[in-house]
Amino acid sequence: MILNAAVPNEFNALRVITLATDATCASRLSGALSAMGITPLANVESLSAVQAWLDESQVDVIVCEIRLGSDAGLMLPSLLKGRYDAGTLMQLPSIFWTGETTLNARAQAVDGACVPPRQASTNQFWIRHIGGVAVSALESHARLARTAGILVEILRDGTPLELGDALRAVMLTRAEADPQLNVATFDALAEDEVINALTTGEGLRFVFQPQFELLSRRVVGAEALVRWKHPQFGEIPPSVLMPLVNRLGLDLLLFSLVEMWTIRVMLALKRERIWIPIAVNASAKTICTPHFADSMAARMRQADLPTRLLKIELTEDVPEPDELLLSASLTAIRTKGFQVSLDDFGTGAATLNLLANLSFDEMKIDGSFVRAVEQHASSRKVIAGIVNWAGLLNLNLVAEGIEDESTIPLLHRLGCRVGQGYALARPMEIDAFLGFVIEQGKPQ
Repeated sequence: MILNAAVPNEFNALRVITLATDATCASRLSGALSAMGITPLANVESLSAVQAWLDESQVDVIVCEIRLGSDAGLMLPSLLKGRYDAGTLMQLPSIFWTGETTLNARAQAVDGACVPPRQASTNQFWIRHIGGVAVSALESHARLARTAGILVEILRDGTPLELGDALRAVMLTRAEADPQLNVATFDALAEDEVINALTTGEGLRFVFQPQFELLSRRVVGAEALVRWKHPQFGEIPPSVLMPLVNRLGLDLLLFSLVEMWTIRVMLALKRERIWIPIAVNASAKTICTPHFADSMAARMRQADLPTRLLKIELTEDVPEPDELLLSASLTAIRTKGFQVSLDDFGTGAATLNLLANLSFDEMKIDGSFVRAVEQHASSRKVIAGIVNWAGLLNLNLVAEGIEDESTIPLLHRLGCRVGQGYALARPMEIDAFLGFVIEQGKPQ
């Protein structure tokens, strides 16, 4: 559930309504928003009431509680899409889903019969639910909504920090299109502030998330990530930061900063005689920069590090329209000895096209499939198919987004040998990451 917390009144320009079917839920949602500096415009109890509000007023966010006995929250994206497609809704509100979080044991099938959890073996599969709905099902529904252009956030932990981050992301992404919010948020200063952050390093942090061999839990790699803490708005989500960086044409500068800190980490590990590859994200636009491969090779040579230790992870933030140029650039990178990984495989037809036409050393299974692997046979089949495909193409494979310990043995049985995610280790500050990897490398 969302908890109250006293925080600065930074969200009061947002127009928010709540969708709750009883007074207790409405009061709880209203209290949580009030603690964030927001007075909800209204609480509504049905989809028809939401529709009436949208006919009269512009709404930025609809917060609704997922609960048993009511499907209004689940039906909300469909309502918004229908009205938007019909031209009666000019701006799509964001949707926040929250609800009571529970862990329920799933009944197991034994010899064709469904055995209740208390009668089954002690080795249970536990499924996380929000408001009585499996989180994997909510994620799948939210993914479809986002594909349709509707931002849906699932507040899993229900903490004030999580609610604040979700609200902040809405403010930052809507500011440009909304003059009222533009006055109240940092978008008017975003360009100068992003430039200042990337040129001075102010507010930037570089963190590293280990990748593990699932069976032995041995660290076999890592991914370098960037975080930006804004002086007023706090932690800026990567989903907000990266579009700003790309819009300003600062993608190469950001890559260079992450690469620099990654090389420093590699040098620290080298002193301990530890050699693990570290991935750095790069868009197609960045990769297609003239002399990109030569410049990277020169920096690795200057640091006296083998190029195989630096892995370039291709993201889809900025697609490269010239596939021939992208193919040449990737080939040049691999020729220098760098590994190339395809990020978020399975999220769309674009990744299939890339894999079919271009050469990679590795692909990463998108976390949306990994998180649903226990609950949905379809996700298990998709992952098994990706494993087979990776084998045919002689590609390494990484399962990302592993959030539940119980999924690890299942992923291994499906053929995934390497993975990363919160169930294994969260992204770590540099000193913590070095300490963790060095300690793990000591003889037991």
